[in-house]
Amino acid sequence: MSPVPKRTAAAVAACALLLAGCSSSADDDPYGLQDPGVLHAATQTSQPPFAYGDPSGKPVGFVIDLTDEIAKRLRVRVEYQATSVTSSLAGLTSHQYDLAAAGLGVTPERQKTVSFTKPLFWSTTAVLTTTKTTATQLTAFGGHKVGVVTGSAQEPFVPAKMPGANPVSFPTANAAISQLLNGNIDAFVVGGPDAEHFLGQYPALRVATTEPVDHPTAMAVAKDHQALLTAVDEQLGAMVADGTYARLYRKYFTTAPLPQLLSAWPALNAQFAGGGR
Repeated sequence: MSPVPKRTAAAVAACALLLAGCSSSADDDPYGLQDPGVLHAATQTSQPPFAYGDPSGKPVGFVIDLTDEIAKRLRVRVEYQATSVTSSLAGLTSHQYDLAAAGLGVTPERQKTVSFTKPLFWSTTAVLTTTKTTATQLTAFGGHKVGVVTGSAQEPFVPAKMPGANPVSFPTANAAISQLLNGNIDAFVVGGPDAEHFLGQYPALRVATTEPVDHPTAMAVAKDHQALLTAVDEQLGAMVADGTYARLYRKYFTTAPLPQLLSAWPALNAQFAGGGR
């Protein structure tokens, strides 16, 4: 048998090292993250109780706690970047972020560009006004200025459900609340849990009316991040099963899960038996 030329042997060895390196890389990063071992998560700082900033600006909230626990179980580190809803979803498609960690409504339009996790929550839509007003119907806001957050799931609500109302867009919920309290807008459309949080902060606010929604609240990943999506969903399922989800839910919400969420996660039925928290 002829000896293998040194140059050929070196090439074979180099290929073997390259293949080994590729295998090692895949083992080190099974979730396809932008940086192995680091989960780059876009979030928000004015979406209580899902994701908001503490006095120091650090992200906190229900979705943040869930994300931190998921990362712990996946043995990766989370780095949060506060941004808008629109920018967080665009950042997924451009691979700037691995995960959009906020309370995102799973709408058909958004599903065209990103993939959503299994449901984290099932919400309502609330119309916030001040205690100076007595409106209790969606039809009472014709000709009035109604605030919405740009890119939010509530943005289409005003033209679809509030005939004659004049929508005014804001970059964040905090900005809209400020203008509502100052009398520059007449109402603000926001998710039900967010509204409850703002009611606790500002006694001058009230809920004029609420409406059910036809979609869950979830986190999102890029369309081509199936491995990460599967891993996140698996950990959410494990957290539901072992009671971690219920513990975090009770930390942030005062009402029992809606039937739609219980249907999505049947194990929660026993944990919230009787409709209690």
